Amino acid sequence: MKHRALLIIIAMISACSGSNVDYKKIAAFQENSVPELTMDISDTTRVLAIFPHADDETIAGGLILYLKQKGAAIHLLTLCEHNEMRMNELNCSAEKLGIENVEVSGFVNNSWEDIMNNNISFWYDNKDSIKQTITNKIQQFKPHILITYDSEIGGYGHPEHLVSAELTEDIFLENSENPGFAPEHLLQITLTDELENFLVASSPAYEPTKKLTGSSGLPAPDFALDIRQYWPDKNQAALCHKSQFKTLNKFYIVYEEENRDNHINAFSREYYRVISNF
Repeated sequence: MKHRALLIIIAMISACSGSNVDYKKIAAFQENSVPELTMDISDTTRVLAIFPHADDETIAGGLILYLKQKGAAIHLLTLCEHNEMRMNELNCSAEKLGIENVEVSGFVNNSWEDIMNNNISFWYDNKDSIKQTITNKIQQFKPHILITYDSEIGGYGHPEHLVSAELTEDIFLENSENPGFAPEHLLQITLTDELENFLVASSPAYEPTKKLTGSSGLPAPDFALDIRQYWPDKNQAALCHKSQFKTLNKFYIVYEEENRDNHINAFSREYYRVISNF
């Protein structure tokens, strides 16, 4: 039964990616002028990743694995409610990434149809409640580093990505002079201009969200992280999310084994905007 399930997974991946991918062209989209990550990380460092959905954590999988390798303790706050299947996938992914604790807040997880119609009133009407949930976790865990989507368009224009990132940034900036506030750095997932055009600009939510927010797109990256050594584990974490393969394939978060080396070299870096409290 397990063998059959594995074959189904491989077939689903093969249907969405593979031989037609121009990996050399994609590799040229990497921006070598973006500085490499320089941050003091030790076994006393605490990291909190804050995302709305199960599978979002895989987007920052390279960074999470890097921080874990350096000794950091990592917690994940997933804001949306999920059924048992999605929860099992999330816990599987968290284990692969070395995340020690997963908390799920249970907020409304809107359908794609609702998102495209901007019908997510719960997330707009309950920002105070969502913000307080994030604040409570920060106060309890006292992380030094926060990881979210960007606060410009929310990755590819997903409003729940955007709201969760905006609220976390608000908390971070509002406490910049609070000596009891533990976070020192807020890292927001972003891309180079060429990768943005290639990966997310064709998303149906991308242009509407830019118009809604008045943004020109993703923020410029402040640093890049070479994730080639972390890709196999990042891939294994993404493979946990069987129900989300269509989306993960679209954004090249999983690869076929036969294309492993080409994929890893083409998507060799993750990019982040950094906001610091000093």
